[in-house]
Amino acid sequence: MSKKVSLITKYFIVVLVIVLVISCINVKASAPYVTKTVNRYGEIVETQGAYDPIQNIKSFEKAGVNDTFNSPQDLFIDKEDYFYVCDTGNKRVVILDKDWTYITEFGSDLLIKPNGIFVRNEYIYVTDFGDDLDTHSGKTVVYKFDKDLGTVTYDKTFGRPTGSLMEVDDFLYRPMKIAVDSNYTMYIVSHGSSNGVLLVNSENRFLNFFAPNSSTGNFIDLLRTYLYGENEKVVLSKKIAPAPENVMLDDSGYIYTVTQGVTKNELGDTLKKVNIGGLNFYTDEMIVSSSFVDTWSSAHKTVYAVSKGGVIYEYDIEGNLLFMFSGTISGDEQLGLFKSASSIAVNSSDDLYVVDDQANSIQVFRKTEFTNNVHQALELYMGGKYTESKELWEEVLRYNSMFDLAHKGIGMAYYTERDFINAMDKLKLANAKEQYSEAFWEARNIWLMNNITKVAIIAIVLIAGLIVVIKTNKKHHYLDKIFNPIKKFASRPTIKNILIMFKYIRHPFDAVYYVRYDKKIKIYNAFIVLALLLGIYLLSLVFTGFLFTDVVLERTILLKELTKVVLPIALFIVSNYLISSLMSGEGTFRTITINTMGSLMPIVIVMPWIILISNALTLNEGFLYYFPLVVMFIWSFILLFVVIKETHNFSVKQTIVNFLLTLFMMFVLVIVIILVYLVFAQLFGFGVDIFKEVIFRG
Repeated sequence: MSKKVSLITKYFIVVLVIVLVISCINVKASAPYVTKTVNRYGEIVETQGAYDPIQNIKSFEKAGVNDTFNSPQDLFIDKEDYFYVCDTGNKRVVILDKDWTYITEFGSDLLIKPNGIFVRNEYIYVTDFGDDLDTHSGKTVVYKFDKDLGTVTYDKTFGRPTGSLMEVDDFLYRPMKIAVDSNYTMYIVSHGSSNGVLLVNSENRFLNFFAPNSSTGNFIDLLRTYLYGENEKVVLSKKIAPAPENVMLDDSGYIYTVTQGVTKNELGDTLKKVNIGGLNFYTDEMIVSSSFVDTWSSAHKTVYAVSKGGVIYEYDIEGNLLFMFSGTISGDEQLGLFKSASSIAVNSSDDLYVVDDQANSIQVFRKTEFTNNVHQALELYMGGKYTESKELWEEVLRYNSMFDLAHKGIGMAYYTERDFINAMDKLKLANAKEQYSEAFWEARNIWLMNNITKVAIIAIVLIAGLIVVIKTNKKHHYLDKIFNPIKKFASRPTIKNILIMFKYIRHPFDAVYYVRYDKKIKIYNAFIVLALLLGIYLLSLVFTGFLFTDVVLERTILLKELTKVVLPIALFIVSNYLISSLMSGEGTFRTITINTMGSLMPIVIVMPWIILISNALTLNEGFLYYFPLVVMFIWSFILLFVVIKETHNFSVKQTIVNFLLTLFMMFVLVIVIILVYLVFAQLFGFGVDIFKEVIFRG
């Protein structure tokens, strides 16, 4: 028995050791960061690992000796996977082959502070910031690289570009980064150039500023410009647009610029994709970083950007965020994290190379199988081969079932296959409203084609039946058995007083008169209308068509949604009562409440129909949804203005003043509510702290 126990114990220990070893291996292999993406609601969420850090290159072998970088600032990889490292601290450029074997270096005899590099065919363009103390030492140096011989020869040097604008403004030329197109036209980022990228031809003649950033200003600046903009004696502070930090050019002719600027909720236009005309193809509200330093376009047409803090972003061709990963490390170096990133480039195998100018290293990231599937599917998808990409998108969903781009891709595959119902389901999951609208259009057309005869027959029968009923009822009055009890019920005093609320729609003056002088009309009428409004609002949250709502039901808090309706109405009634009392208005709290709710009756009447038709419209027919919505609110506002005027017996001018003061009082009440809440929150927290102190000390 003891031998069996001993044997079991040994097996248990062996298994435990194996598990621990495997666990250690997994921990070591895992990336030291979390990969994120954006979901269908525009929120940044965690996703499957997209890239794994595989290498940290800190040196290369040169003549049998390990050589190192010193504050490298830029990296370029050509189509044959030659690496060109702008080794700024050593005042040189180092060329390595795809196996990271040293080829040659150049520039130490001429370059002072090389910051940017771009390779076009056999020509290597290097931007030299120059001496910090000599503001005229900035230049662009061109070299010629013979790959067969592995040698680099000097070709020419460009100083400050020539041109009247450069000379008249005495432009301070401190080149930082460069890109060169197939015509050898240069796109140069000059330090502090708020006018944008310098467009310079092959003869170093300045052509124009390119892709400038827009300046921003607040309301005070706009008001000041409006009041004094034409007065030359008035000195206005300038709002200078942020200068671009880097520029990149892809094989399709698109130019990418990055800018370190202010973002709001990680949204902005610090990364731009522009054509030769300067038109930005990315939205101003894309997910970006405020500290981008470099960007690169891959063969899959995905675009990479890296921030100074080492966070790497990958976007699809439309600027939608695919992945966001890596980051900053403050202590000891760790593979996959950076002290200070300065450049990014991608080789033909889609390996990412990111330069760390403080750690004097270049880190390498390799895509996972998940990302490989995304890239292949995306390439087919962007080429319009939706059906071919379907299988790959399904494989992506096996890794991450909530990857919305995959649902969109599969939805478009179904659309191509004319399976519009399944396409709608997938596109709804991806929140792809434009594509959903197209699929819905097609599905609706098919339904109409199949059922138009039945619909027409039913409509004709119903209309004919209605006509027959109306005509025969005039003679036989058989509908009286139905309508007489209804009329009798409606004539009851309580019901009659409730139905008075519908009088506001056509006869608001009469309704106000009845409410003022008929004391039998109670305030609960207003609460009945409020209950109807709340019910209709909840119906709109649940049943409004997908194309016309952004509500996420599973994330909706019922109390919060009800507050959105009740709070503004309550604030208006209370504020109007207070203001009208000061203005000698004749309305009481009862009449103000009932009449205010009565003015909202158009919403009770119209909104259910708007909710209904929203489920039958596409985006192209959105006018049929938004127009009655606007009419409904304008109608309610006009009624509100009329009933407030009649309630207090004001003139039109007095009513306008009353409205403005009411809005101001609503704002004041909101501030008071917030202050009271904060005071009570602090008192409650103080009480909890005292209670804890007594309990623990006791």
